[in-house]
Amino acid sequence: MLITLCYTSRKGENIKVYNLVVLGAGASALMLVSQLCKEGFNNILVLDHNAQIGMKIKVSGGGKCNVTNEKVDKNNYLGESSFVKTVLDVYSPHDVLNFLKSEGVEPKIRSLGQYFCKKSADEVINVFRKKASCVHFSLNEKVLKVHKDKNFILKTNRRILEVKQLVIATGSPAYPQVGGSDVGATLARSLGHSISAFAPALVGWTVQKDQFWMKKLSGISTPVSINVGHKNLAGELLFAHKGISGPAVLSASLYWKKGMVEIDFLPHKALKKLLSQKNKQISSQLGLSKRLTKSLLKAIGVEDKPLVKLTQQEWTKLALLKAYPLSPAGNFGLKKAEVCSGGVNTNELDAKTMQSKLDKNLYFIGEVVDVTGELGGYNFQWAFASAVVCAKSLILYRKSDDT
Repeated sequence: MLITLCYTSRKGENIKVYNLVVLGAGASALMLVSQLCKEGFNNILVLDHNAQIGMKIKVSGGGKCNVTNEKVDKNNYLGESSFVKTVLDVYSPHDVLNFLKSEGVEPKIRSLGQYFCKKSADEVINVFRKKASCVHFSLNEKVLKVHKDKNFILKTNRRILEVKQLVIATGSPAYPQVGGSDVGATLARSLGHSISAFAPALVGWTVQKDQFWMKKLSGISTPVSINVGHKNLAGELLFAHKGISGPAVLSASLYWKKGMVEIDFLPHKALKKLLSQKNKQISSQLGLSKRLTKSLLKAIGVEDKPLVKLTQQEWTKLALLKAYPLSPAGNFGLKKAEVCSGGVNTNELDAKTMQSKLDKNLYFIGEVVDVTGELGGYNFQWAFASAVVCAKSLILYRKSDDT
C-alpha cells in the first residue's frame, strides 16, 4: 500500500512524505497512473502547473488527438534506435487502441495510417480521468527545486514534499500556450543527469530571401516529398505567411539542423512522362495549380512554353522540380512547434524500466526523454509505451517490497 506520512522539520514545517509522486499530467503521466490504479495502487500524487489535466492532448490533432499510427517503427523516431525499439516493443498501437476500445473510444484512421478520435480529444482525457481513481491531482502547482537527501525533497510554490519514488513526466518547452516548459530538464540536471538541449521540432520553416516567393502562395498546399539527411518524408506542404509548413515539412523539421534540403514537387511522377506532349505548354502538363506552377517555373528560371521550344539547359533546370534545393532560414519557434527534440539522455536510462541509472527511485517518461517521433501519432505512442514500461517496473517493485 502507498502511504502518506507527516513529520515536522527543524524549522517547524509540516512535511508530507509520499511513496510516489508523478510530475506532469500529460499523456505519459496519465497512462502511467491508469496502469498503476488498475493494479491497486492508491494515494498517488500528481503535480502539474496547468489548471487542467491533459492540456496538450486536448489541443493535439486539431482537437481530435492523433493517438497513434497504424505502423510504428523505431525508424519513425529521432533517438537511440535500440532504446526506442525496446520501449515500443512493450506497448504497440494495437495495445493503445484496445485500451481505448475497452472504455468505448474507437479512434478511426483519417490518413496515412493516423488514428484520430471521432469526436474530440476529450474522449481520451475522459478515459484517463476515469482510470485515475487512485490519484490525487494537485494542479496549478509548480515544482521549483528538487534535491536528493535520503529521499527526494521537492519544493513547490505551495509546500515542501519528501518523496521516495519520483517520476518526471513534464514534457518539453514546445507549445508554451498549453504549459510547455523545460522544468523537467532543470530538475534532471539538478539530480545529476545530462541533457540534450531542447529544440523546436515538428515545426514550420522560415525561408531565405531567395524563397520569399513562397510566402506569396500562402494558403496553397501540394503533395511533396522532402529529402533531409538520410530521410525522405512525404505528405502535404503548406505555403504560409512565414514560410512553409504542412505535414511533410513538420516531419522533415525533426531531422533538419542546418544546411540544404531537397523538395520533390512531383512525387511519384517521372518528369519525362509528365512532359510528353511536345506542342503543349509546360504548365498544362505538370498537374499542379496554376499559381504554384507559375511561381515554380519563375523560381527555377524557365519560361512557360511548349516543350518543343525547350533548350537542353532548360530541361536541366526543369529537373529541379524533382529536387528543388532549399536552405531553411530557421523555424517558426516554440509557440508553433508540436514537440521538441532533446531531453534526458537515454544512455543514462534503462529502456526496460525507464529508470534512472543514477538513482533507482527516479524515472523519466514521455517527451522529457531524448526521443522524438515524426508527425502522425508517433509521439503519443512513445508517451504511452514509455509510461507502460515505467508502470511495469513500479508494479514489480511494489510486489517485491510487499514480500
